[in-house]
Amino acid sequence: MIRFGIALLVLASLLAGMTWMAHVQLWIEHLPSFFYQTSVFLVFSTTVIFVYLYKIDKPAFFTQLYLLTMVVKLIAYGAYVLIMILEDKEGAMMNVVFFMILYFAFTALEIAFLYGKITCQNRPE
Repeated sequence: MIRFGIALLVLASLLAGMTWMAHVQLWIEHLPSFFYQTSVFLVFSTTVIFVYLYKIDKPAFFTQLYLLTMVVKLIAYGAYVLIMILEDKEGAMMNVVFFMILYFAFTALEIAFLYGKITCQNRPE
């Protein structure tokens, strides 16, 4: 579980740094207005969901809980994106693109670590 936390923080730092460098290099005009809020929100929510799912030992219950967390994530993240759009209509595109990049990267990392745990659990001894 600690490896996931370290990997998540490294990935978040890498993506934030790449975004900042894109701004410095003038590849993007300005940083997303929700840059820090989105980064913190997604790191925190991904960590909470991963820790909760990682502690599940029953494969059948894991599947149901994983699907439930996906539904809750989609609703919560949809609300967050709507708030971003309503708060900053001019920068909405930049904010949503940044959000989606982080979302896909963090979800891929979460799936990779959970897949490793599940396949190790189901391995015959």
